[in-house]
Amino acid sequence: INQAGLGRGLQFELFKPSAEQVKDFYAEKPISVKVTGSYHDFGAFAGDIAKLARIVTLKEIAIDAGNPLQLKMDVIATTYRYLDDDEVARQKGAKTAKVKGGA
Repeated sequence: INQAGLGRGLQFELFKPSAEQVKDFYAEKPISVKVTGSYHDFGAFAGDIAKLARIVTLKEIAIDAGNPLQLKMDVIATTYRYLDDDEVARQKGAKTAKVKGGA
């Protein structure tokens, strides 16, 4: 993500990963990103993100046009990965324990 932004001439003000959130068979890691650059650079950056080998979504996009030549964009970039077999087994075990404990 960082390389995609730098490759498009964007300047990073913030790159803050949050805790990984584990789901049934995958995990997602949200990253708060604040960059400055031009409108076209933002579009090219989004295109580069779409071409990455790992799935990455861009959510909660906010663009501040206070200076038309140097826009600011706040976005949550979320990366996804599959859980390995051991992680999936632990997830199933945790769900089974919750069901048994709640009965």
